[in-house]
Amino acid sequence: MFKRAVKRNGLQEGSDALIVYIDKHVELKGDITYNGSGRIDGKLDGRITVQGSVVLGEDAVVISEIEADIVVIAGKVEGNISARQKVQLLATAKFCGDISTPLLLIEEGAWFNGTTRMPATPEGSLSDTKPATR
Repeated sequence: MFKRAVKRNGLQEGSDALIVYIDKHVELKGDITYNGSGRIDGKLDGRITVQGSVVLGEDAVVISEIEADIVVIAGKVEGNISARQKVQLLATAKFCGDISTPLLLIEEGAWFNGTTRMPATPEGSLSDTKPATR
């Protein structure tokens, strides 16, 4: 079914590793849990729990609490995100909510209304660092 990876708008599609795909004509209410990679282009009202990555495409309209390794947003999302590796808001993204992640990438043109929280650096919190001396 999915033979090779194809890039569209910087998003990988058609990978053999794609576990979940929700088309833009699909509307779901409920929770989604999976291991691997998934893409949502439709409407979803529910919780997303992923051991892997989730791409919310340009046509996605999602109201959800999201927990995943990697979250990439190109569509409209309302809710909170907890990402173990990174969150990326593409230029077409409209996101309202709070983000907790060690790495946040926001492209020019993306809309973000909320707060971010990053775990302490591997060396400790910033308050543990000493000012530079001359």
